[in-house]
Amino acid sequence: MLERKFEIRIPASTANLGPGFDTMGLALGLYLHVRGQIQPAGQPWRLSVGGQHPAGIPLDPADNLICRVARHTAAGAYVNLPSLDLHISNDIPLGSGLGSSAAAIIAGVSLVEAVTGMEFAQPELLRHAMVFENYTDNLAPARYGGWITSCGRAHGAPILFHRTFPTDIHLIIVTPDFALPTEQMRAILPDAIPRAEAIFQMQHVMMFVGALEHHRYELLREAMRDHLHQPYRAPFVPGLAEILELKQDGLWATALSGAGPSALALASHNQERIATAMQQCFAAQGHQSVVYYPRIDTIGRTIRYLRPDEDLRAPTSEAPPRSPRVGQATADRD
Repeated sequence: MLERKFEIRIPASTANLGPGFDTMGLALGLYLHVRGQIQPAGQPWRLSVGGQHPAGIPLDPADNLICRVARHTAAGAYVNLPSLDLHISNDIPLGSGLGSSAAAIIAGVSLVEAVTGMEFAQPELLRHAMVFENYTDNLAPARYGGWITSCGRAHGAPILFHRTFPTDIHLIIVTPDFALPTEQMRAILPDAIPRAEAIFQMQHVMMFVGALEHHRYELLREAMRDHLHQPYRAPFVPGLAEILELKQDGLWATALSGAGPSALALASHNQERIATAMQQCFAAQGHQSVVYYPRIDTIGRTIRYLRPDEDLRAPTSEAPPRSPRVGQATADRD
Protein backbone atom coordinates (compact mmCIF):
# COMPACT_ATOMS: atom_id res chain seq x y z
CA MET A 1 0.00 0.00 0.00
CA LEU A 2 1.15 3.53 -0.79
CA GLU A 3 1.24 5.88 2.20
CA ARG A 4 1.17 9.06 0.13
CA LYS A 5 -1.71 11.48 -0.03
CA PHE A 6 -3.53 11.48 -3.34
CA GLU A 7 -6.15 13.35 -5.32
CA ILE A 8 -8.54 11.77 -7.82
CA ARG A 9 -10.38 13.98 -10.30
CA ILE A 10 -13.32 12.70 -12.37
CA PRO A 11 -15.28 14.72 -14.95
CA ALA A 12 -19.03 14.98 -15.29
CA SER A 13 -20.60 13.68 -18.49
CA THR A 14 -23.61 14.12 -20.71
CA ALA A 15 -25.03 10.96 -22.25
CA ASN A 16 -27.29 10.03 -25.18
CA LEU A 17 -26.79 13.36 -27.02
CA GLY A 18 -30.30 13.01 -28.40
CA PRO A 19 -30.76 9.68 -30.19
CA GLY A 20 -27.73 7.79 -28.85
CA PHE A 21 -29.47 6.10 -25.92
CA ASP A 22 -26.95 4.00 -23.95
CA THR A 23 -24.44 4.29 -26.81
CA MET A 24 -22.52 7.55 -26.38
CA GLY A 25 -21.40 10.13 -23.88
CA LEU A 26 -19.24 13.22 -23.65
CA ALA A 27 -16.98 14.22 -20.72
CA LEU A 28 -17.50 17.72 -19.33
CA GLY A 29 -15.14 20.08 -17.53
CA LEU A 30 -17.13 19.93 -14.30
CA TYR A 31 -15.51 17.76 -11.62
CA LEU A 32 -15.71 15.49 -8.62
CA HIS A 33 -12.48 15.56 -6.57
CA VAL A 34 -11.57 12.99 -3.93
CA ARG A 35 -8.51 13.62 -1.79
CA GLY A 36 -7.38 10.92 0.60
CA GLN A 37 -4.77 9.10 2.62
CA ILE A 38 -4.58 5.88 4.62
CA GLN A 39 -5.79 6.13 8.21
CA PRO A 40 -3.53 5.02 11.08
CA ALA A 41 -3.94 1.37 12.02
CA GLY A 42 -7.11 0.75 13.99
CA GLN A 43 -8.79 4.00 12.97
CA PRO A 44 -12.16 3.98 11.14
CA TRP A 45 -12.90 5.59 7.79
CA ARG A 46 -13.24 9.37 7.94
CA LEU A 47 -15.25 11.35 5.38
CA SER A 48 -15.85 15.03 4.81
CA VAL A 49 -17.53 16.82 1.90
CA GLY A 50 -17.28 20.18 0.17
CA GLY A 51 -17.52 21.79 -3.25
CA GLN A 52 -20.49 23.43 -4.91
CA HIS A 53 -22.81 20.43 -4.47
CA PRO A 54 -22.02 18.59 -1.22
CA ALA A 55 -25.64 18.12 -0.16
CA GLY A 56 -26.86 14.54 -0.47
CA ILE A 57 -23.42 12.91 -0.22
CA PRO A 58 -23.51 10.49 2.75
CA LEU A 59 -20.77 10.71 5.38
CA ASP A 60 -21.32 7.10 6.47
CA PRO A 61 -18.98 4.83 4.43
CA ALA A 62 -21.65 2.13 4.43
CA ASP A 63 -23.98 4.47 2.52
CA ASN A 64 -21.48 6.45 0.48
CA LEU A 65 -21.35 5.19 -3.13
CA ILE A 66 -17.65 5.98 -3.56
CA CYS A 67 -16.73 3.94 -0.47
CA ARG A 68 -19.05 1.07 -1.35
CA VAL A 69 -17.56 0.82 -4.83
CA ALA A 70 -14.01 0.98 -3.45
CA ARG A 71 -14.65 -1.83 -0.98
CA HIS A 72 -16.38 -4.01 -3.55
CA THR A 73 -13.64 -3.40 -6.11
CA ALA A 74 -10.90 -4.18 -3.59
CA ALA A 75 -12.59 -7.45 -2.68
CA GLY A 76 -12.97 -8.36 -6.35
CA ALA A 77 -9.31 -7.55 -7.00
CA TYR A 78 -8.20 -9.46 -3.87
CA VAL A 79 -6.84 -6.30 -2.26
CA ASN A 80 -7.05 -5.58 1.47
CA LEU A 81 -8.22 -1.97 1.41
CA PRO A 82 -7.33 -0.08 4.63
CA SER A 83 -9.46 2.58 6.26
CA LEU A 84 -9.15 5.91 4.48
CA ASP A 85 -9.43 9.59 5.37
CA LEU A 86 -11.29 11.12 2.41
CA HIS A 87 -12.39 14.61 1.48
CA ILE A 88 -14.97 14.65 -1.33
CA SER A 89 -15.28 17.95 -3.16
CA ASN A 90 -18.18 17.77 -5.60
CA ASP A 91 -19.10 20.30 -8.29
CA ILE A 92 -21.47 18.00 -10.22
CA PRO A 93 -25.17 18.50 -9.41
CA LEU A 94 -26.69 15.26 -8.13
CA GLY A 95 -29.62 13.70 -9.97
CA SER A 96 -29.21 16.18 -12.80
CA GLY A 97 -28.36 14.00 -15.81
CA LEU A 98 -24.68 14.98 -15.67
CA GLY A 99 -23.19 11.65 -14.66
CA SER A 100 -22.80 12.24 -10.91
CA SER A 101 -23.26 8.56 -10.08
CA ALA A 102 -20.86 7.46 -12.83
CA ALA A 103 -18.25 9.90 -11.50
CA ALA A 104 -18.70 8.47 -7.99
CA ILE A 105 -18.35 4.91 -9.30
CA ILE A 106 -15.17 5.70 -11.20
CA ALA A 107 -13.89 7.48 -8.09
CA GLY A 108 -14.50 4.34 -6.04
CA VAL A 109 -12.64 2.09 -8.48
CA SER A 110 -9.88 4.70 -8.67
CA LEU A 111 -9.44 4.70 -4.89
CA VAL A 112 -8.15 1.14 -5.12
CA GLU A 113 -5.75 2.18 -7.89
CA ALA A 114 -4.54 5.22 -5.94
CA VAL A 115 -3.94 3.28 -2.73
CA THR A 116 -2.22 0.28 -4.35
CA GLY A 117 -0.43 2.00 -7.23
CA MET A 118 -1.98 -0.42 -9.73
CA GLU A 119 -3.96 0.56 -12.81
CA PHE A 120 -6.81 -1.60 -14.02
CA ALA A 121 -6.90 -2.53 -17.68
CA GLN A 122 -10.03 -1.31 -19.45
CA PRO A 123 -11.95 -4.64 -19.36
CA GLU A 124 -11.24 -5.10 -15.65
CA LEU A 125 -12.13 -1.51 -14.80
CA LEU A 126 -15.44 -1.78 -16.63
CA ARG A 127 -16.16 -5.10 -14.94
CA HIS A 128 -15.80 -3.51 -11.51
CA ALA A 129 -17.68 -0.34 -12.43
CA MET A 130 -20.59 -2.01 -14.21
CA VAL A 131 -21.53 -3.91 -11.08
CA PHE A 132 -23.01 -0.60 -9.93
CA GLU A 133 -24.17 0.91 -13.23
CA ASN A 134 -24.72 -1.51 -16.09
CA TYR A 135 -24.19 0.91 -18.99
CA THR A 136 -21.09 2.71 -20.17
CA ASP A 137 -22.38 5.94 -21.73
CA ASN A 138 -21.42 7.92 -18.61
CA LEU A 139 -18.84 5.56 -17.12
CA ALA A 140 -16.54 5.56 -20.15
CA PRO A 141 -16.24 9.37 -20.54
CA ALA A 142 -15.81 9.74 -16.78
CA ARG A 143 -12.80 7.41 -16.90
CA TYR A 144 -11.29 8.14 -20.31
CA GLY A 145 -12.57 11.62 -21.26
CA GLY A 146 -13.78 12.97 -24.58
CA TRP A 147 -16.59 11.73 -26.79
CA ILE A 148 -16.96 7.97 -26.53
CA THR A 149 -19.32 5.60 -28.28
CA SER A 150 -19.68 2.13 -26.82
CA CYS A 151 -21.03 -1.23 -27.89
CA GLY A 152 -21.87 -4.16 -25.63
CA ARG A 153 -21.15 -7.71 -26.68
CA ALA A 154 -22.33 -11.15 -25.65
CA HIS A 155 -19.05 -12.08 -24.00
CA GLY A 156 -16.43 -9.76 -22.60
CA ALA A 157 -16.29 -6.08 -21.79
CA PRO A 158 -18.02 -3.50 -23.99
CA ILE A 159 -16.06 -2.08 -26.90
CA LEU A 160 -15.28 1.64 -26.58
CA PHE A 161 -14.51 4.04 -29.43
CA HIS A 162 -12.95 7.45 -28.86
CA ARG A 163 -14.23 10.01 -31.34
CA THR A 164 -13.16 13.60 -31.95
CA PHE A 165 -15.78 16.12 -30.96
CA PRO A 166 -15.56 19.37 -32.99
CA THR A 167 -13.80 22.20 -31.19
CA ASP A 168 -15.97 24.85 -32.85
CA ILE A 169 -19.15 23.63 -31.14
CA HIS A 170 -19.86 25.16 -27.73
CA LEU A 171 -21.80 23.37 -25.01
CA ILE A 172 -24.52 24.91 -22.90
CA ILE A 173 -25.99 23.02 -19.95
CA VAL A 174 -29.11 24.32 -18.19
CA THR A 175 -29.94 22.57 -14.91
CA PRO A 176 -33.34 23.24 -13.32
CA ASP A 177 -33.97 23.30 -9.58
CA PHE A 178 -35.19 19.71 -9.20
CA ALA A 179 -33.56 16.29 -9.42
CA LEU A 180 -34.65 13.07 -11.14
CA PRO A 181 -33.42 9.62 -10.06
CA THR A 182 -31.89 7.88 -13.08
CA GLU A 183 -33.42 4.49 -12.26
CA GLN A 184 -36.89 6.02 -12.03
CA MET A 185 -36.39 7.66 -15.41
CA ARG A 186 -35.25 4.37 -16.93
CA ALA A 187 -38.23 2.53 -15.48
CA ILE A 188 -40.71 4.68 -17.42
CA LEU A 189 -39.27 3.65 -20.79
CA PRO A 190 -41.04 0.97 -22.86
CA ASP A 191 -39.60 -2.55 -22.96
CA ALA A 192 -40.02 -2.74 -26.75
CA ILE A 193 -40.54 -0.37 -29.66
CA PRO A 194 -41.94 -0.93 -33.18
CA ARG A 195 -39.51 -1.74 -35.97
CA ALA A 196 -40.17 1.61 -37.66
CA GLU A 197 -39.09 3.41 -34.50
CA ALA A 198 -35.94 1.29 -34.25
CA ILE A 199 -35.08 2.20 -37.86
CA PHE A 200 -35.72 5.89 -37.12
CA GLN A 201 -33.39 5.71 -34.14
CA MET A 202 -30.56 4.00 -36.04
CA GLN A 203 -30.84 6.49 -38.87
CA HIS A 204 -30.61 9.45 -36.52
CA VAL A 205 -27.68 8.09 -34.53
CA MET A 206 -25.73 7.59 -37.75
CA MET A 207 -26.71 11.04 -39.01
CA PHE A 208 -25.60 12.61 -35.72
CA VAL A 209 -22.17 11.00 -35.91
CA GLY A 210 -21.84 11.92 -39.59
CA ALA A 211 -22.95 15.50 -39.05
CA LEU A 212 -20.25 16.05 -36.43
CA GLU A 213 -17.48 14.23 -38.23
CA HIS A 214 -18.17 16.02 -41.54
CA HIS A 215 -19.00 19.38 -39.91
CA ARG A 216 -22.53 19.37 -41.32
CA TYR A 217 -23.91 21.12 -38.28
CA GLU A 218 -27.06 22.23 -40.08
CA LEU A 219 -28.15 18.57 -39.87
CA LEU A 220 -27.87 18.40 -36.09
CA ARG A 221 -31.41 19.61 -35.37
CA GLU A 222 -32.84 16.67 -37.30
CA ALA A 223 -30.09 14.26 -36.22
CA MET A 224 -30.73 14.86 -32.51
CA ARG A 225 -34.43 14.03 -32.74
CA ASP A 226 -35.24 11.00 -30.65
CA HIS A 227 -38.17 8.59 -30.31
CA LEU A 228 -36.68 6.23 -27.73
CA HIS A 229 -36.38 8.13 -24.46
CA GLN A 230 -37.03 11.88 -24.69
CA PRO A 231 -40.78 11.68 -25.46
CA TYR A 232 -41.30 9.47 -22.40
CA ARG A 233 -39.19 11.61 -20.09
CA ALA A 234 -40.42 15.01 -21.25
CA PRO A 235 -43.57 14.97 -19.05
CA PHE A 236 -41.29 14.68 -16.00
CA VAL A 237 -39.17 17.67 -17.12
CA PRO A 238 -41.52 20.68 -17.41
CA GLY A 239 -40.16 23.00 -20.08
CA LEU A 240 -38.17 20.34 -21.95
CA ALA A 241 -40.65 20.05 -24.83
CA GLU A 242 -40.25 23.77 -25.50
CA ILE A 243 -36.46 23.57 -25.22
CA LEU A 244 -36.33 20.75 -27.78
CA GLU A 245 -38.15 22.98 -30.27
CA LEU A 246 -36.19 26.12 -29.45
CA LYS A 247 -34.73 28.15 -32.32
CA GLN A 248 -32.15 30.87 -31.74
CA ASP A 249 -29.37 32.46 -33.74
CA GLY A 250 -26.27 30.31 -33.25
CA LEU A 251 -28.16 27.31 -31.87
CA TRP A 252 -27.66 24.03 -33.70
CA ALA A 253 -29.73 21.67 -31.54
CA THR A 254 -30.89 20.78 -28.03
CA ALA A 255 -31.39 17.55 -26.12
CA LEU A 256 -32.09 16.12 -22.69
CA SER A 257 -28.81 15.45 -20.90
CA GLY A 258 -28.78 11.81 -19.88
CA ALA A 259 -31.93 10.98 -17.93
CA GLY A 260 -32.43 14.66 -17.11
CA PRO A 261 -33.55 17.06 -15.96
CA SER A 262 -30.61 19.09 -17.34
CA ALA A 263 -30.89 20.21 -20.95
CA LEU A 264 -27.99 20.36 -23.39
CA ALA A 265 -27.51 22.76 -26.29
CA LEU A 266 -24.90 22.71 -29.05
CA ALA A 267 -24.14 26.16 -30.40
CA SER A 268 -21.76 28.07 -32.65
CA HIS A 269 -22.13 31.44 -30.88
CA ASN A 270 -24.64 33.57 -28.97
CA GLN A 271 -24.43 31.23 -25.98
CA GLU A 272 -25.74 33.65 -23.37
CA ARG A 273 -28.92 34.44 -25.29
CA ILE A 274 -29.49 30.75 -26.04
CA ALA A 275 -29.03 29.90 -22.37
CA THR A 276 -31.46 32.63 -21.33
CA ALA A 277 -34.06 31.30 -23.76
CA MET A 278 -33.64 27.80 -22.31
CA GLN A 279 -33.96 29.14 -18.79
CA GLN A 280 -37.14 30.94 -19.75
CA CYS A 281 -38.66 27.64 -20.85
CA PHE A 282 -38.06 26.25 -17.36
CA ALA A 283 -39.17 29.51 -15.72
CA ALA A 284 -42.48 29.41 -17.59
CA GLN A 285 -43.13 26.14 -15.78
CA GLY A 286 -42.21 27.59 -12.39
CA HIS A 287 -38.60 26.38 -12.15
CA GLN A 288 -35.42 28.35 -11.69
CA SER A 289 -32.26 27.04 -13.32
CA VAL A 290 -28.50 27.46 -13.49
CA VAL A 291 -26.42 27.56 -16.66
CA TYR A 292 -23.00 25.96 -17.17
CA TYR A 293 -20.68 26.54 -20.12
CA PRO A 294 -18.36 23.55 -19.72
CA ARG A 295 -15.46 22.77 -21.95
CA ILE A 296 -15.05 19.20 -23.15
CA ASP A 297 -12.74 17.22 -20.88
CA THR A 298 -10.41 15.16 -23.09
CA ILE A 299 -8.39 13.54 -20.28
CA GLY A 300 -10.89 11.77 -18.04
CA ARG A 301 -10.02 10.47 -14.60
CA THR A 302 -6.69 11.60 -13.20
CA ILE A 303 -4.76 10.54 -10.10
CA ARG A 304 -2.00 12.66 -8.66
CA TYR A 305 -0.02 12.27 -5.47
CA LEU A 306 0.14 15.25 -3.14
CA ARG A 307 3.02 16.72 -1.18
CA PRO A 308 3.02 15.63 2.48
CA ASP A 309 2.17 19.18 3.57
CA GLU A 310 -0.83 19.57 1.24
CA ASP A 311 -4.16 19.84 3.03
CA LEU A 312 -6.71 17.17 2.09
CA ARG A 313 -9.48 19.66 2.71
CA ALA A 314 -8.06 22.57 0.70
CA PRO A 315 -10.50 23.97 -1.91
CA THR A 316 -10.29 22.13 -5.22
CA SER A 317 -13.26 23.56 -7.14
CA GLU A 318 -12.79 23.76 -10.90
CA ALA A 319 -16.36 24.55 -11.89
CA PRO A 320 -16.73 26.15 -15.33
CA PRO A 321 -18.35 29.55 -15.77
CA ARG A 322 -22.04 29.48 -14.95
CA SER A 323 -24.79 32.04 -15.02
CA PRO A 324 -26.83 33.46 -12.17
CA ARG A 325 -30.30 32.06 -11.79
CA VAL A 326 -32.85 33.09 -14.39
CA GLY A 327 -34.01 36.67 -14.10
CA GLN A 328 -30.59 38.14 -13.33
CA ALA A 329 -28.65 39.97 -16.03
CA THR A 330 -25.62 38.42 -17.72
CA ALA A 331 -23.24 39.60 -20.39
CA ASP A 332 -23.57 38.16 -23.86
CA ARG A 333 -21.14 35.35 -24.70
CA ASP A 334 -20.29 35.39 -28.42
